[in-house]
Amino acid sequence: MSVHTWVTARIPAGVVHLDVAGCGRISQAALDAQVAHLHLEAEVGGYEAQTSAASVVDGGRAALGAMAGLGGGDVAFSESAAVSFATLIDAWPLDPGSRIGTVPGEYGGNARVLRDRAHRRGWRLVTLPVDEFGRVTDVPADLDLVTFPQVASQRGVDQPVADVLGALGTGAPLLLDVAQSMGQCEVPAGCAAYVGTSRKWLCGPRGVGFAVINPEWEPRLADPPTLVPAYTSGARRFDTPEAHVAGRVGRAHAARAWSPALLPVTAAAGAAARVLLEGAGGWSVREPVDAPTGITTLRHPTADAFATRAALLERGVLVGAVPVVRADDVDVPLLRVSTAAWVTPGHLETLATALVTCSR
Repeated sequence: MSVHTWVTARIPAGVVHLDVAGCGRISQAALDAQVAHLHLEAEVGGYEAQTSAASVVDGGRAALGAMAGLGGGDVAFSESAAVSFATLIDAWPLDPGSRIGTVPGEYGGNARVLRDRAHRRGWRLVTLPVDEFGRVTDVPADLDLVTFPQVASQRGVDQPVADVLGALGTGAPLLLDVAQSMGQCEVPAGCAAYVGTSRKWLCGPRGVGFAVINPEWEPRLADPPTLVPAYTSGARRFDTPEAHVAGRVGRAHAARAWSPALLPVTAAAGAAARVLLEGAGGWSVREPVDAPTGITTLRHPTADAFATRAALLERGVLVGAVPVVRADDVDVPLLRVSTAAWVTPGHLETLATALVTCSR
């Protein structure tokens, strides 16, 4: 699918939509597929409808797996990236005393899971050294697991995942959070597992998360204690069995429509946003202009990010705001602008003008 076709397939937006990192814009086809499945559930029953949709959902698994260099049989569905992350952490073969490498910019929910499990299971969390943008600069050799987001929710820079994998070699496995990266950045192959979500850059529905598990690692993982899976082996034993199947159908349509041609367009829109928004209304950009992502975060010496977000929405411009609980490296709330292939220079100019007005 071409970029133009993908963009025009979106349901028309009622706002200037600059919050892809929160929720992307779903296509009419993906929405129609969900609604059709809900009708089928009403007509023939949920389990029969699920059976009828199996091949469509499996096609979505294959599309997601391919983005990480793996197959559809390596994909498990859940309600969210956070659920998939907690499920895999609970299943990972880590003994008391195990050392887990993390970053200061770890997503807050995942960080809390790690701290809880470390406390209860006797693991040690090791903070990896990072540069001024939160990117990993070195990896100790004595780790048992490394985990971090490829792109953080609160900063639009990408981690040097390939370099980290090279440094780890045959040592510690890497569990990579791709909730904010899959669909806007290239996701390197070679990780032990990936966790992500449907609703952001892949522009699928809410309520569908996933894990992609390398088959070299899957047999080493323990069965999830809180699930009664329909499968006893393979990645699908980590599926959440009581599922929003209509969402998985919509997810499948969204994943199959996605194209790698969207990546450079997203990055170019992000770079344009950083150039135009630097200094607008007194806000300062926190990312390098050439960061290959669509996320731009803004900081202001006095203006409140959440109040500014609300004021912008009143003017028909949708952006995000990042609370301090989002990650340990956030000290004040931030305004977050996130761009996708549908964003035009006019959209960014509208935001820049509105920022000046809202920040007086």
